[in-house]
Amino acid sequence: MENNVTDLALFAKSFYLLGDTLDYCYDCKYCRLNGEKCEEKHYHIMPGDINPNFVNIPVAVNLFYGDPLLQMDNTIGLLKALERSGHKGPVVIVTKGDFSKFPDVPFNLDLHVAFSTFGVDSKYDGNTMARFKKNLEVTKNRTNNYKYSIEYRPICYGINDTVEAFANVLQLAKKYGLAVGYSGLQGKPSSVKIWEEQGLDLKPYPGFTFGHKKVIADEVVKLFEGMAKQYGVPVFRKTSCLFSYVHGLGRDYNAHYYRPSELGCDNCVMKEECHSYKEHLSSNPNLGNVIPFDYEIVEKEHHVCILMKKGMCEFPSPDCANISGKIIKINDRLTTSDVRVIKWLTGYTVDASFYESPYISEKWVTNKALVKRK
Repeated sequence: MENNVTDLALFAKSFYLLGDTLDYCYDCKYCRLNGEKCEEKHYHIMPGDINPNFVNIPVAVNLFYGDPLLQMDNTIGLLKALERSGHKGPVVIVTKGDFSKFPDVPFNLDLHVAFSTFGVDSKYDGNTMARFKKNLEVTKNRTNNYKYSIEYRPICYGINDTVEAFANVLQLAKKYGLAVGYSGLQGKPSSVKIWEEQGLDLKPYPGFTFGHKKVIADEVVKLFEGMAKQYGVPVFRKTSCLFSYVHGLGRDYNAHYYRPSELGCDNCVMKEECHSYKEHLSSNPNLGNVIPFDYEIVEKEHHVCILMKKGMCEFPSPDCANISGKIIKINDRLTTSDVRVIKWLTGYTVDASFYESPYISEKWVTNKALVKRK
């Protein structure tokens, strides 16, 4: 059965999204949101107002086109609103802006500021290494207990994937005691079209094509992660793994531990925590007050991801056909956002038919006065 969905809230891979788009930003040429800068998006409903369990989910503020520090009053207002709503889950701001302008005020939130960097000064990037370094230095004099990390994204073939660029990022991460999240370049068709129109020399790694996945060549990953080990800097291929580590959540909230080989879990500082969490998942949990779908817990070996079954995965890995452990089986047809929220709230992965959508099913909405159908 396919459920009605609601457009009350928007979801990304790792966050519930709050905020507004702007028609201007830092004009980073690689940005996957460049094709969306004229699309107005306004999402201000607090997660807990949709469903009381949502006070525990991760939230990103102003992660749309338009840096959160370019709309400071709006960003602060949303943080205050989250505070008033009693939000408990991690709240993140990802920024290239001037952090010295962000007020040093307390928030009763698990607040995280992630500083984005390209690793080098480049015509493709709207930031400079000087501002990035300044932002890190500002954190030393802050009196409030925010959490910080570095977002090294995107690593682009032949541009910022050198030993020198890696050292630039890792040396600073070591100096300030910060973890680093990294990924490759996402080349959505709309982005590739813009790059071609502008004559930009952004290319996928040899042997790959642009698509949904942010692919980096294996030898580049090996080089970067090897250097990170030498510097003693924890690095993460997935955003949720990074934030779960920094916030001490005890497991990756996106449940990537069901695909350990693909995600390099053996080299991750979260390996033991995630493995232990997965092994101790209950065969008979009481999730009736957590997820709004009829479900059963099944034990599977060599479960195949639905996207791989349907031939919808661009670059499948062996893990995609080798998912094992306790899994929530749901017969309803879900959205990808439904699946994400279930992972966030329960720690289980999901066996269900699903389709790509930034929206969740109406069944989640406990405040029926809010319901709008999409």
